[in-house]
Amino acid sequence: MSVLTYHAIVPTAADLEAWPPGARLYVFTLDEFRRHLDHLAAEGFEAISMERLVQWHAGEADLPARPIVVSFDDGHHSNAELATPALAERDQRAIFFVTAGHIGRSNTVTWEHLKAMLDAGMEIGSHTLTHRAPSTLTPAELEHELAESKRVLEQGTGAAIDYIASPTGYDNRHFARLARQVGYRAAVQGVIGRNSRDTDRFALRRFVLKRSHGFDTFCRLVDPADRTYVRMRTKQAARNAVRRILGPRGYEAIRRCLLGAGAAGGGGGNPKSQMPNDKQAPMSKHQ
Repeated sequence: MSVLTYHAIVPTAADLEAWPPGARLYVFTLDEFRRHLDHLAAEGFEAISMERLVQWHAGEADLPARPIVVSFDDGHHSNAELATPALAERDQRAIFFVTAGHIGRSNTVTWEHLKAMLDAGMEIGSHTLTHRAPSTLTPAELEHELAESKRVLEQGTGAAIDYIASPTGYDNRHFARLARQVGYRAAVQGVIGRNSRDTDRFALRRFVLKRSHGFDTFCRLVDPADRTYVRMRTKQAARNAVRRILGPRGYEAIRRCLLGAGAAGGGGGNPKSQMPNDKQAPMSKHQ
């Protein structure tokens, strides 16, 4: 069972030029996103809810022949304005993991967006309160990020927020325990891979999609019989080892240089600081 993760969508290929290289990796055009959805439909996949995944994991529900979960991280305004209509037109659904403390900023969804997305049959989940890298937080700080984001989102949407996705790719070994402790029913973390009933539902695996993958790799990742992801997970393990040695700031500084972003983004590796107002970048940098 695969979980696919997107970030932002832009109307046309020309709009990609406004994004810095590091952030652009996680941005797809609307036509590309539609092509992905149409491929899933042509191959018989059904985009299911996180609710159904969790019920299946507990042995309380069956799955369709070819299930898949479509998700978005961060809460960029394109999630509401472009992704949700494309999904609804195809009678598909997704879960949108939103950074609760960023709602209403110029580049993010508003509370009105979130309510409309729920009305369209989408799910809303938490992406923590401030999107700080979990590996840099103490257990108490991480617990606050998880619990407060849940409270804020539930109060603002009037809906239960049962699911959370870890941000940035810098996971914290306390994340699963704390997500369970503060009342979530499942959590998605950063490890590449597919899920079975043996997978810890508070450490669900996923595929964070990037432009560099290309359409052929997308088709391979969603194919349950294909093992392309194993090689990707090996590379991820090597990157994670380097991250642990360099720390988030050191790793992101090197990453920006390699991607041609240079020092324009300042400290901390947050690409949204390089973008003006409504063209700011998504905030996750996963794999």
